[in-house]
Amino acid sequence: MPFTTNSKVSLYYNVAGDGPAVCLINGYRLSSFAWPVAFIDRLAERLSVIVFDNRGTGRSEKPDTGYEFADMAADVTGLLDHLQLPRVHLFGFSMGGAIAQEVAIRHADRLDRLILFGTFCGGIWAEPASLSVFNRLMVTEKQTPEEAARLAWPVTYSPGYLATHAETVEQQMRRELRYPTPIFVAQRQMESLRKFDRYRDLPRIKAPTLVATGDHDVLVKPRNSKILASRIPHARLELLHDLGHRAIWEAPEEIADLVGDFLTRPIGGAR
Repeated sequence: MPFTTNSKVSLYYNVAGDGPAVCLINGYRLSSFAWPVAFIDRLAERLSVIVFDNRGTGRSEKPDTGYEFADMAADVTGLLDHLQLPRVHLFGFSMGGAIAQEVAIRHADRLDRLILFGTFCGGIWAEPASLSVFNRLMVTEKQTPEEAARLAWPVTYSPGYLATHAETVEQQMRRELRYPTPIFVAQRQMESLRKFDRYRDLPRIKAPTLVATGDHDVLVKPRNSKILASRIPHARLELLHDLGHRAIWEAPEEIADLVGDFLTRPIGGAR
Protein backbone atom coordinates (compact mmCIF):
# COMPACT_ATOMS: atom_id res chain seq x y z
CA MET A 1 0.00 0.00 0.00
CA PRO A 2 1.34 3.51 -0.82
CA PHE A 3 2.25 5.86 2.01
CA THR A 4 3.96 9.23 1.95
CA THR A 5 7.57 9.12 3.09
CA ASN A 6 8.70 12.76 3.07
CA SER A 7 6.15 14.36 5.41
CA LYS A 8 5.91 14.67 9.19
CA VAL A 9 2.98 12.24 9.29
CA SER A 10 2.76 9.14 7.13
CA LEU A 11 -0.39 9.35 4.99
CA TYR A 12 -2.06 6.57 3.06
CA TYR A 13 -3.05 7.57 -0.47
CA ASN A 14 -4.20 6.10 -3.76
CA VAL A 15 -4.32 7.37 -7.35
CA ALA A 16 -6.82 6.29 -10.00
CA GLY A 17 -7.31 7.29 -13.61
CA ASP A 18 -5.30 9.42 -15.99
CA GLY A 19 -5.36 13.09 -16.96
CA PRO A 20 -5.14 16.36 -15.01
CA ALA A 21 -4.67 15.66 -11.30
CA VAL A 22 -7.36 16.43 -8.73
CA CYS A 23 -6.76 15.82 -5.02
CA LEU A 24 -9.84 15.06 -2.89
CA ILE A 25 -9.97 16.04 0.80
CA ASN A 26 -12.69 14.32 2.81
CA GLY A 27 -14.73 15.55 5.75
CA TYR A 28 -15.16 15.09 9.48
CA ARG A 29 -14.34 11.55 10.68
CA LEU A 30 -14.13 10.26 7.10
CA SER A 31 -11.22 8.45 5.47
CA SER A 32 -10.58 8.09 1.75
CA PHE A 33 -12.37 4.74 1.92
CA ALA A 34 -15.62 6.66 2.37
CA TRP A 35 -15.70 8.21 -1.10
CA PRO A 36 -18.48 6.64 -3.22
CA VAL A 37 -17.00 4.12 -5.65
CA ALA A 38 -19.21 5.40 -8.47
CA PHE A 39 -17.98 8.97 -7.88
CA ILE A 40 -14.29 7.99 -8.04
CA ASP A 41 -14.77 5.70 -11.03
CA ARG A 42 -16.62 8.37 -13.01
CA LEU A 43 -14.04 11.06 -12.19
CA ALA A 44 -11.19 8.71 -13.09
CA GLU A 45 -12.52 8.48 -16.64
CA ARG A 46 -11.35 12.08 -17.17
CA LEU A 47 -8.90 12.88 -14.40
CA SER A 48 -6.09 11.49 -12.29
CA VAL A 49 -7.89 11.23 -8.93
CA ILE A 50 -5.81 11.39 -5.75
CA VAL A 51 -7.49 10.28 -2.53
CA PHE A 52 -5.82 10.06 0.86
CA ASP A 53 -6.60 9.48 4.52
CA ASN A 54 -6.38 12.65 6.59
CA ARG A 55 -4.02 12.29 9.53
CA GLY A 56 -5.78 10.32 12.24
CA THR A 57 -8.14 8.53 9.86
CA GLY A 58 -8.15 5.33 7.83
CA ARG A 59 -4.71 3.85 7.33
CA SER A 60 -2.76 7.06 7.96
CA GLU A 61 -0.67 7.72 11.05
CA LYS A 62 -2.68 8.83 14.09
CA PRO A 63 -0.67 11.31 16.15
CA ASP A 64 -2.12 13.03 19.20
CA THR A 65 -1.44 16.51 17.81
CA GLY A 66 -1.38 18.40 14.52
CA TYR A 67 -5.09 18.65 13.75
CA GLU A 68 -5.11 22.39 13.17
CA PHE A 69 -6.20 22.98 9.59
CA ALA A 70 -2.92 24.75 8.82
CA ASP A 71 -1.13 21.50 9.73
CA MET A 72 -3.53 19.45 7.64
CA ALA A 73 -3.05 21.82 4.71
CA ALA A 74 0.69 21.17 5.06
CA ASP A 75 -0.12 17.45 4.94
CA VAL A 76 -1.76 18.04 1.56
CA THR A 77 1.23 19.90 0.13
CA GLY A 78 3.51 17.22 1.55
CA LEU A 79 1.50 14.59 -0.32
CA LEU A 80 1.82 16.64 -3.53
CA ASP A 81 5.58 16.87 -2.98
CA HIS A 82 5.72 13.11 -2.51
CA LEU A 83 3.86 12.65 -5.80
CA GLN A 84 6.10 15.26 -7.47
CA LEU A 85 3.10 17.35 -8.46
CA PRO A 86 3.81 21.10 -8.39
CA ARG A 87 0.15 22.01 -9.03
CA VAL A 88 -3.20 20.21 -8.89
CA HIS A 89 -6.91 20.83 -8.84
CA LEU A 90 -8.26 20.61 -5.29
CA PHE A 91 -11.66 19.34 -4.12
CA GLY A 92 -12.70 19.74 -0.48
CA PHE A 93 -15.87 18.29 1.03
CA SER A 94 -17.28 19.63 4.33
CA MET A 95 -14.32 19.77 6.78
CA GLY A 96 -12.15 18.98 3.77
CA GLY A 97 -13.40 22.23 2.25
CA ALA A 98 -12.05 24.13 5.24
CA ILE A 99 -8.66 22.45 4.74
CA ALA A 100 -8.84 23.24 1.02
CA GLN A 101 -9.39 26.92 1.86
CA GLU A 102 -6.23 26.82 3.98
CA VAL A 103 -4.29 25.35 1.06
CA ALA A 104 -5.71 27.93 -1.36
CA ILE A 105 -4.77 30.82 0.95
CA ARG A 106 -1.43 29.57 2.29
CA HIS A 107 -0.16 27.70 -0.77
CA ALA A 108 -1.83 29.41 -3.72
CA ASP A 109 0.97 28.39 -6.07
CA ARG A 110 0.00 24.70 -5.68
CA LEU A 111 -3.55 25.13 -7.07
CA ASP A 112 -4.99 25.19 -10.54
CA ARG A 113 -8.73 25.13 -9.79
CA LEU A 114 -10.66 24.76 -6.55
CA ILE A 115 -13.97 23.10 -5.65
CA LEU A 116 -15.55 23.73 -2.25
CA PHE A 117 -18.43 21.33 -1.63
CA GLY A 118 -20.85 21.46 1.30
CA THR A 119 -18.53 23.63 3.36
CA PHE A 120 -18.28 26.99 5.13
CA CYS A 121 -15.91 29.86 5.91
CA GLY A 122 -16.20 29.65 9.68
CA GLY A 123 -16.33 32.44 12.25
CA ILE A 124 -19.27 34.66 13.09
CA TRP A 125 -20.25 35.02 9.44
CA ALA A 126 -21.03 31.35 8.92
CA GLU A 127 -24.57 30.09 9.50
CA PRO A 128 -24.37 27.25 12.02
CA ALA A 129 -26.55 24.19 12.18
CA SER A 130 -29.18 24.03 14.89
CA LEU A 131 -28.08 22.55 18.20
CA SER A 132 -30.22 19.44 17.67
CA VAL A 133 -28.55 18.84 14.30
CA PHE A 134 -25.06 19.59 15.59
CA ASN A 135 -25.44 17.24 18.57
CA ARG A 136 -25.93 14.29 16.21
CA LEU A 137 -22.28 14.65 15.14
CA MET A 138 -20.82 14.56 18.63
CA VAL A 139 -19.16 11.26 19.48
CA THR A 140 -18.64 9.91 22.99
CA GLU A 141 -16.79 7.05 24.61
CA LYS A 142 -20.13 5.36 25.28
CA GLN A 143 -20.98 5.05 21.57
CA THR A 144 -19.84 2.36 19.21
CA PRO A 145 -18.68 3.58 15.77
CA GLU A 146 -21.89 2.14 14.30
CA GLU A 147 -24.07 3.99 16.80
CA ALA A 148 -22.29 7.27 16.05
CA ALA A 149 -22.69 6.73 12.29
CA ARG A 150 -26.40 5.92 12.52
CA LEU A 151 -27.02 8.95 14.72
CA ALA A 152 -25.63 11.22 12.00
CA TRP A 153 -27.64 9.77 9.11
CA PRO A 154 -30.72 12.04 9.45
CA VAL A 155 -28.61 15.21 9.26
CA THR A 156 -26.15 14.11 6.58
CA TYR A 157 -28.49 12.43 4.08
CA SER A 158 -31.61 14.08 2.71
CA PRO A 159 -34.87 12.60 4.07
CA GLY A 160 -36.00 11.37 0.67
CA TYR A 161 -32.75 9.55 -0.05
CA LEU A 162 -32.61 8.01 3.42
CA ALA A 163 -36.17 6.71 3.04
CA THR A 164 -35.61 5.14 -0.38
CA HIS A 165 -31.98 3.96 -0.17
CA ALA A 166 -31.75 2.36 3.27
CA GLU A 167 -29.70 -0.63 2.05
CA THR A 168 -27.25 1.61 0.13
CA VAL A 169 -26.73 3.77 3.23
CA GLU A 170 -26.18 0.65 5.34
CA GLN A 171 -23.58 -0.71 2.91
CA GLN A 172 -21.83 2.65 2.77
CA MET A 173 -21.60 2.74 6.55
CA ARG A 174 -20.06 -0.75 6.56
CA ARG A 175 -17.40 0.41 4.09
CA GLU A 176 -16.56 3.44 6.19
CA LEU A 177 -16.39 1.53 9.47
CA ARG A 178 -13.77 -0.80 8.07
CA TYR A 179 -11.37 1.92 9.25
CA PRO A 180 -13.23 3.78 12.04
CA THR A 181 -11.80 7.10 13.18
CA PRO A 182 -10.68 7.10 16.85
CA ILE A 183 -12.74 9.26 19.19
CA PHE A 184 -9.76 11.43 20.15
CA VAL A 185 -9.22 12.28 16.46
CA ALA A 186 -12.89 13.22 16.02
CA GLN A 187 -12.57 15.47 19.06
CA ARG A 188 -9.43 17.16 17.69
CA GLN A 189 -11.14 17.68 14.33
CA MET A 190 -14.18 19.21 16.02
CA GLU A 191 -11.96 21.60 17.97
CA SER A 192 -10.41 22.76 14.70
CA LEU A 193 -13.82 23.16 13.07
CA ARG A 194 -14.95 25.37 15.93
CA LYS A 195 -11.85 27.59 15.65
CA PHE A 196 -11.86 27.84 11.86
CA ASP A 197 -12.44 31.33 10.40
CA ARG A 198 -11.34 32.37 6.92
CA TYR A 199 -14.11 34.85 6.04
CA ARG A 200 -11.80 37.85 5.74
CA ASP A 201 -9.21 35.92 3.72
CA LEU A 202 -11.53 34.52 1.05
CA PRO A 203 -10.89 37.40 -1.41
CA ARG A 204 -7.24 36.24 -1.47
CA ILE A 205 -8.23 33.02 -3.25
CA LYS A 206 -7.27 33.49 -6.89
CA ALA A 207 -7.87 29.97 -8.23
CA PRO A 208 -10.97 29.56 -10.41
CA THR A 209 -13.49 28.25 -7.90
CA LEU A 210 -16.70 26.23 -7.96
CA VAL A 211 -18.81 26.31 -4.79
CA ALA A 212 -21.52 23.63 -4.60
CA THR A 213 -23.95 22.24 -2.06
CA GLY A 214 -27.17 20.30 -1.74
CA ASP A 215 -30.13 22.60 -1.23
CA HIS A 216 -31.50 20.26 1.49
CA ASP A 217 -28.29 20.36 3.56
CA VAL A 218 -29.28 20.96 7.21
CA LEU A 219 -25.78 20.38 8.57
CA VAL A 220 -23.87 22.98 6.54
CA LYS A 221 -26.72 25.18 5.40
CA PRO A 222 -26.73 26.39 1.77
CA ARG A 223 -26.31 30.00 2.86
CA ASN A 224 -22.72 29.09 3.77
CA SER A 225 -21.99 28.29 0.14
CA LYS A 226 -23.58 31.56 -0.93
CA ILE A 227 -21.25 33.40 1.45
CA LEU A 228 -18.22 31.59 0.05
CA ALA A 229 -19.22 32.32 -3.53
CA SER A 230 -19.85 35.99 -2.76
CA ARG A 231 -16.42 36.43 -1.13
CA ILE A 232 -14.20 34.47 -3.54
CA PRO A 233 -13.50 36.49 -6.71
CA HIS A 234 -15.56 35.26 -9.68
CA ALA A 235 -16.59 32.02 -7.94
CA ARG A 236 -19.40 30.00 -9.49
CA LEU A 237 -22.20 28.74 -7.22
CA GLU A 238 -24.20 25.54 -7.79
CA LEU A 239 -27.19 24.70 -5.56
CA LEU A 240 -28.08 21.05 -6.19
CA HIS A 241 -31.77 20.28 -6.09
CA ASP A 242 -33.20 17.85 -3.49
CA LEU A 243 -29.79 16.75 -2.17
CA GLY A 244 -28.51 16.78 1.40
CA HIS A 245 -25.08 17.25 2.97
CA ARG A 246 -23.94 13.93 1.51
CA ALA A 247 -24.99 15.02 -1.96
CA ILE A 248 -21.93 13.29 -3.45
CA TRP A 249 -23.16 9.97 -2.04
CA GLU A 250 -26.74 10.58 -3.13
CA ALA A 251 -25.89 11.48 -6.76
CA PRO A 252 -22.28 10.35 -7.31
CA GLU A 253 -22.16 10.17 -11.09
CA GLU A 254 -24.03 13.43 -11.65
CA ILE A 255 -21.72 15.29 -9.30
CA ALA A 256 -18.65 13.63 -10.85
CA ASP A 257 -19.83 15.04 -14.18
CA LEU A 258 -20.25 18.51 -12.65
CA VAL A 259 -16.75 18.31 -11.17
CA GLY A 260 -15.20 16.86 -14.31
CA ASP A 261 -16.75 19.54 -16.52
CA PHE A 262 -15.51 22.33 -14.29
CA LEU A 263 -11.98 20.94 -14.11
CA THR A 264 -11.48 19.97 -17.74
CA ARG A 265 -13.28 22.59 -19.82
CA PRO A 266 -11.70 25.92 -20.81
CA ILE A 267 -12.12 28.40 -18.02
CA GLY A 268 -14.63 30.50 -19.91
CA GLY A 269 -16.88 27.46 -20.27
CA ALA A 270 -16.20 26.27 -16.74
CA ARG A 271 -17.69 29.42 -15.22
